[in-house]
Amino acid sequence: MLAALQADLLKVKRKWFWFLVFLGPFGVISLQMVNYGVRYDYLVGGSKDVWRDLLGNLNSFTSLALLLGITILASQIASIEHQQSSWKHLLSLPIKRRVVYSSKFFIILFMLLLSCVLLFVGTIFLGLGLGFGSSPMPLDDILISSFYPLIAGLPILAIQTWLSITFDNQAIPLTIGIFGTIAPFFSSNIPDWFIWKWPTLMGDQEPIWYVAAGLAVGIVILFLGMIDFQKRDVK
Repeated sequence: MLAALQADLLKVKRKWFWFLVFLGPFGVISLQMVNYGVRYDYLVGGSKDVWRDLLGNLNSFTSLALLLGITILASQIASIEHQQSSWKHLLSLPIKRRVVYSSKFFIILFMLLLSCVLLFVGTIFLGLGLGFGSSPMPLDDILISSFYPLIAGLPILAIQTWLSITFDNQAIPLTIGIFGTIAPFFSSNIPDWFIWKWPTLMGDQEPIWYVAAGLAVGIVILFLGMIDFQKRDVK
């Protein structure tokens, strides 16, 4: 596994993927900088908890950026093998198929975790920059806001990785991922079982429910994808 991870890291080393990892949290933070810059008195003047309100404003964009990031990263990382037609060569090496498959998943997960860390740090600096230092900083809530959506989104990461590796034509996984991303934002009637809704942490359940469900379902889908990849005739 370590060798496979190192090989995949080398493949993405000089790609623009790392820019995307930075762009997600930077974009979310920048939008709120503009938002508070334009409406500071309105947003802060009547607020009873400025940190909690800031997190609420950030959360409305965090899940959107995360879901789009999952879709794009999974597609682009799988495209490296598709474009070079290197699947057969890769699978002819003395390495198990499930290791090859799971390596792609964990590389994407690592990139997304890095984005979450940047978002966590950026949220703290944004709050301090807005003058919220005199109010108690809710580090627990900032951690939840930064990392819970990713854990709740693990099933989506597993699905997009599966689809991106399975289909040579990346229009299919991209279309599914983008449709799933925008659906919860255009309809308030999306049921709680719709997994693309889970990273928003909004619905009839407590946020921890979506996190626990995301972790459990994500592991199941990851293993199903590995089993399918082991049996599939890859071109």
